[in-house]
Amino acid sequence: MDNWIKIQSFKRVHQAELRKDILAQNNINSVIINEKDSLFLLGEIELFVEEKDEKKAKALINEFNGLTKINSFIDMKPILLFQKILQDANIETFIKRKESDKYILGNYELYIENDNLDSVIPYLTGKKIEGWKKIKTCKKVRQTKLYIDLLSENLINSIIIKQKNSEYHLEAINIYVKNEDTEKAEKIINELKGFSTIVESDKFSSVEKAEELLAKEDIKSFIKKDGLKFKTLVKDAEIEKAKTIINKNIDWVKLKTFSNIGNAIYYKGILETANIPSIIINEKDSAFLLGSIDLFIEKNSYNKANELIEKL
Repeated sequence: MDNWIKIQSFKRVHQAELRKDILAQNNINSVIINEKDSLFLLGEIELFVEEKDEKKAKALINEFNGLTKINSFIDMKPILLFQKILQDANIETFIKRKESDKYILGNYELYIENDNLDSVIPYLTGKKIEGWKKIKTCKKVRQTKLYIDLLSENLINSIIIKQKNSEYHLEAINIYVKNEDTEKAEKIINELKGFSTIVESDKFSSVEKAEELLAKEDIKSFIKKDGLKFKTLVKDAEIEKAKTIINKNIDWVKLKTFSNIGNAIYYKGILETANIPSIIINEKDSAFLLGSIDLFIEKNSYNKANELIEKL
């Protein structure tokens, strides 16, 4: 790796992924080299940057030395409430505000010291969240935000916990409310009063296309699973406008194909930060995980998206 410099070593892959994410937000390319032996978990996980970026990268990394990000969200209150749960368990935490205008998602980030990670894991999995119950799981930050706002409008506090896969990519976002609010919260989420179905399909990708198109036109829409069907719902007052948008002849084209769902989710997140609508179509066989995972975007966004992906 000529012209690449190692700037830090780690014992856990998610610690390296966190720093890699920080560098990417500041337009610095980086590479993770995992030297761990797969059987004995010996060795180091190393983070490299190009020689020209060494000084800037080290300055950015130094601010986060000894810390691991465990949660983040665009609203501060759910993060503060989760922070209080950890503080009540005598686990020290730190909140940082992401200042970059380019990356508008996950503005409030919750960190802990690396040494406390093992004690926090039972809280991240929900096993030690006493007095709170999980009522909803979302795939997207934007959808989570809509549900959080809806609960807040009805004076119900909530927390969110992001669920990562084995490669530390965002897999799902779980919403919790206090036990005494569970019945009311579930009724609000299930009924979605004032919202009506505009798209219904047995494929998640179909309703996600609708949600992406509506979001681009500043129309809020919920994605909901009802039995074996997926639905996209919008406010009754916006039904006609939403129908016009959905009925436009939008061409979706394949940008990239993956064999790993985590990688597809990662690239989708990158596109989302650049305001490029995208959908994942998973053709894998549910039993044997065969087939491919395709990432689709609007045809008129292809060049912009491809240029962004190539830079990665």
